[in-house]
Amino acid sequence: MTVYTQSSPIPYLAAQPLRNARGVVLGVLFDRNTNQRPSTQEIREDPLFAEPGLETVHNLARHYWGGYVGLLAGPRGDWCVFRDCSGMIPCYYTAVRGVTLISSDARNFFSFTRLPDQPGPPVPIEINWRYIAGFLAHSQLQIRETGLKNIYELLAGETLYIRRGRHCIETTWNPSAFAAFDSRETLEARCDALRTTAQACIDAWASVHDWVVHSLSGGFDSSLVLALLRHSPTRPHVVCINRYSTGPGEDEREYARIAARAADTPLVEWPWNFGNQALDPSLLQLPYSAKPSIPALLSPLEANFFTALRAAHPFDAIWNGEGGDHLFLAMATELIVTDFLRAKGLRPRLLDILCDATRLTGRSIPGLALRAIRFSNPATVRHPEFPPLTHSLLSPTCCHREDLCTYIQHPWSSSKDDLLPGKRRQITLLADVLHRLRPLPGTQQSVELQPLLSQPLIEYCIGIPSYDLLHGGRTRGLARRAFANNLPAEIIKRETKGQTTHHLLGLMRRSLPFLSGILRDGTLAQQNLLNGPALEPLLNETQSVSAEKLFALLSCVAAEVWVRSWCNAGIPPQTSLRLQREPSRSTNL
Repeated sequence: MTVYTQSSPIPYLAAQPLRNARGVVLGVLFDRNTNQRPSTQEIREDPLFAEPGLETVHNLARHYWGGYVGLLAGPRGDWCVFRDCSGMIPCYYTAVRGVTLISSDARNFFSFTRLPDQPGPPVPIEINWRYIAGFLAHSQLQIRETGLKNIYELLAGETLYIRRGRHCIETTWNPSAFAAFDSRETLEARCDALRTTAQACIDAWASVHDWVVHSLSGGFDSSLVLALLRHSPTRPHVVCINRYSTGPGEDEREYARIAARAADTPLVEWPWNFGNQALDPSLLQLPYSAKPSIPALLSPLEANFFTALRAAHPFDAIWNGEGGDHLFLAMATELIVTDFLRAKGLRPRLLDILCDATRLTGRSIPGLALRAIRFSNPATVRHPEFPPLTHSLLSPTCCHREDLCTYIQHPWSSSKDDLLPGKRRQITLLADVLHRLRPLPGTQQSVELQPLLSQPLIEYCIGIPSYDLLHGGRTRGLARRAFANNLPAEIIKRETKGQTTHHLLGLMRRSLPFLSGILRDGTLAQQNLLNGPALEPLLNETQSVSAEKLFALLSCVAAEVWVRSWCNAGIPPQTSLRLQREPSRSTNL
């Protein structure tokens, strides 16, 4: 095994070789007991890493956390790659004639020259149209396949074992393993533990930064991250940024100002709709990546913003509150009744849970009770897991709906059939957010950090029953109670959530001439992937567009631009993969 690293402007994303050529950890580690970052020497001397690499994987997952990828050597030439559960560092892999290639940037697979001792045609790389169909159906799908055949993504918490040239995937870290509840723990005890765990995670990440720009929407999650960050012992310099639009429900500056004032932190306000921007043919020159995404589609429009921000503030990373919806549970669901019935049975507290579900959903108590009985059978609760395909612009003739629903499911969705349905839904949503952060190669100007998505906090929140997380019939009910003294009352009481729908609608309206041209006769249309009759009204500026249809249209544009970017980058939809003989720097293990 040979590992090639590129020097990073981010000092804590380092390469840390293990002793006795056991492997290398790329990224940052925190000790699970102390939440401190160990030195390179401490990692090298840790007896947990003294065993062959294949055993070290489990020690890594149990005793450390952070944002990292471990490449570990085993006995008899075996080796493995472990991606930690934060999903912070991308990890793609492919194989050519017995040589396995791993990279955080899939573009590297196309910058190699052929090895002279391996004659014959290289392995062809082609567009994976089945994946593109899945993306059109559900743009948040997180599966191992990518938009290219023969190139795969190692998902968060997974280990890729390479034994005699053969690949085997193991789910080393699975949130289902932490879904066992301690029924003796009181609500107050859960609140105390939640506060302690969240603060410890924020403190750990704060210790590796000197200057942080925090994306402050004024919502509960981003405000909480700021409040905890300001109490961290290392106290990095913090500047908050609020992106706003003047559409209905899109201007959150009032709440952002309250949170920033409470934390005594400067706040910069910057409009989303800066300069009436529009999507144009320059999008077709985007760097190609392994998977299409809507954020990548919009990233070029943010270039001026990041340039100005970098000029004013020499920050190390941009923090945000991503993940709070999934951990603290911002989900109005009646499944808390089913969860309680299956976990506790007919207890006096059941009436309280029914009242909470009524407040969350607006349904009557008798109706909720009947649905809870119906969902008491695990076989009947799988349908909420499937992403809604009703608003998709995917052609109904290109694939079978049931097959597509199965294809786009994350591996966690099919594990642990005995999980409570509310907890299963939470884990399904968590799978989406853990893999959402995929920086577009060549355009990322800084690290984006999601500190709430830290392993200790994920594991603790997964271990809290859904009916406790939604305590009082409020989204984030337990978290609101736990952090009532950390946040201003206005933030604790806030039930609404900011949107960018109006801003995106305006962007798409201004971009219709360009969008119509690339979608009506583009590659997706030629592949019979688009539902023409459903698409046409969205390309008419006189027609109104719902939020669901808007994001379906964005998915189509993102997929079309992604396919074309490969062609414009000089790599057609079917091309060749070649290997490099001698990179400039290496660490042989």
